[in-house]
Amino acid sequence: MKSAWNLIGMGLWLLLLIYLVWMVHDMRVRRLKLIVTEKKSFSAQNLTKSTIEVIIFLLGLWGMSYATFFQDVSKLNTNRVTVAYHYKPLVLDTTSAAQSTYVTVRTGKGRKPIQVYKYSTDGETDQVSSLDATISGGKDPINVSASAYKWNKKTVKRYDTKTQKAWVGVVETTYKKDFLNGIGLHAGRLANRFTLIRVPDHSFVKQTNLGADEQ
Repeated sequence: MKSAWNLIGMGLWLLLLIYLVWMVHDMRVRRLKLIVTEKKSFSAQNLTKSTIEVIIFLLGLWGMSYATFFQDVSKLNTNRVTVAYHYKPLVLDTTSAAQSTYVTVRTGKGRKPIQVYKYSTDGETDQVSSLDATISGGKDPINVSASAYKWNKKTVKRYDTKTQKAWVGVVETTYKKDFLNGIGLHAGRLANRFTLIRVPDHSFVKQTNLGADEQ
């Protein structure tokens, strides 16, 4: 568990489950009582009580489901998350005699093919999806996709100079360890990661296993 605050969310889900069991039991008991004492299976008063109980449960289910599964981190108050930027120089891949590269791009098949970017830094090799990464090979290191994040321009410029425009920047958004994030079981968990791969130009990018779109 990333944080003890998430116990709050677990407790609320447990209470909701207990309420569901109690609600079903209560409805059954009231209906049986109605049949035995009043010799009928329906009454407006019983229906009203059951409706109120169901509405309370659905509101609780909606609230917990939204907080746990459908919360959009981009719309949260900035006080709910922390954002960290990490930079590393890229390592040139010289294993191919034909072309030295910084990034290898593999494109999948399908109507909406997703690309996978493979790159190396000092001591490790990583793969990221084009859904949460971009390659920048132009004059401006911060392309359109990466401009959604608040990069430190001085740091970016320094890395461009230091590495001859061959580096990778990773933005990590993490939920803070607090009460509100604990409700949705998010406290301390990674919310989003975006990778900016900077190359001198696109001649340092090699594409492999290209697949045509399915018709």
